[in-house]
Amino acid sequence: MLTLKVLKRSILGLFLFILIISNVSFSNSVYLPFIEKIEIIGNTKTLDYVIRREIKHEVLNLLDSLVAEQDRERIENLRIFSEVTWKTIPLDSENFKLVFSVVESIQNLPPSILPTYDEKTGWSLNAGVLFTNFKGRNQSLSFNLSVGGKDTYGLIFSDPWILGDHVSLRSEIDKSIYRHNFLDYNVEKDKVRIDFGKWFGENIKTLIGFSIESIKFKNESLSTILKTNYLSINPVIKYDTRNIYWNPTKGILWSNLFNSNRGIINKNRFVNYSWKQSLSLYHEVIKLEKKVIIAFNGSYNFFWGKKDEIWLNYLGDSFTVRGWPLISQSSYGSESNEFRFGYELLYGSVELRKEIIPKKITNYGTQIGLLGVLFIDVGSISYNILNLNETPKIIGSGLGIRIPFPMLHVIRFDLGWGYRNGKWNKGTLHWGVSHKF
Repeated sequence: MLTLKVLKRSILGLFLFILIISNVSFSNSVYLPFIEKIEIIGNTKTLDYVIRREIKHEVLNLLDSLVAEQDRERIENLRIFSEVTWKTIPLDSENFKLVFSVVESIQNLPPSILPTYDEKTGWSLNAGVLFTNFKGRNQSLSFNLSVGGKDTYGLIFSDPWILGDHVSLRSEIDKSIYRHNFLDYNVEKDKVRIDFGKWFGENIKTLIGFSIESIKFKNESLSTILKTNYLSINPVIKYDTRNIYWNPTKGILWSNLFNSNRGIINKNRFVNYSWKQSLSLYHEVIKLEKKVIIAFNGSYNFFWGKKDEIWLNYLGDSFTVRGWPLISQSSYGSESNEFRFGYELLYGSVELRKEIIPKKITNYGTQIGLLGVLFIDVGSISYNILNLNETPKIIGSGLGIRIPFPMLHVIRFDLGWGYRNGKWNKGTLHWGVSHKF
């Protein structure tokens, strides 16, 4: 009797096992199209090879939707397309072709005059010509001239793939004259710079820049004139796994920016160094049609060597701790603001980002999108790294919006309020170009 029960249970167990295996096999038997070729449509100006070098999906192979989506993200990150999609289309051979469809964004700014704003120099009237996809090769060429808060003229050229496989070149010639935002000087700066970049794989991005710069500081009476000529060397290394640069939903951005300045005039020899390290994390917390993302950032900036007043830094602006009034000469001279100045900075941010209008193309061919943000920032600054942890922290908190915009990437508006020693201030509106991180 016992043997019969054991036999029945064994047969039942075997039957259930076969049933489970058959169900698993059935659920996994998904048909995958065989990709015979890859096609690109919609690029009226951009040359095909600029797009194809971002595509890693293989032909004469089964469709890998994960790779196709990563290819789409890489193409969108070129920042010359308003929209990028992919699909498969059957062929007469009963195989399929993988089609990437792109919509080119505004890529040229004809000769024009527009107002521009900078937190350090204020409003200027800017005239210039900008080509962000020069000759359809994803090269950038611009000439600009501005008057107002900042008088400047300059020429910039860049090519992210000048020698193949993400070997890049950027060159810049620039002259600018402006009123220093917190020191009692008019500043005249001349710069000639060249940068060389190289990617190692898809995630490790390096760059080294060389520039010769000349800066003159003149006060109103011209009784004091400081002139500094120096060679600046700027190595950069980044580890970047973000998916979509304009609004990452996942990934890490770890960047290290080094700076070495050396005086090149005998009577004004000096050496100083700085190191800015930043770590940003992005995660999609709720997977909805309109994405919800939480983003974290921690940054510090260390400074060694000659620490003259002209190298001073400050805390409380759109890229450190938001919600604090802009620095001015009266702010610098006030004892109540001493806590905002120094050379060594440590700050961090948390942002909750919500898509209000997903980025898309309208029926009129224009690009729209809107991202809402809640943020909180905290930071401290010191004249000496050994005292950094002892200096009081300041906090900023508020809300903002982000608008994707051709050529400028993202336009940002943040309204924040600062907090210190148990008190909130009246609040400040910050705005500019690009995310804080």
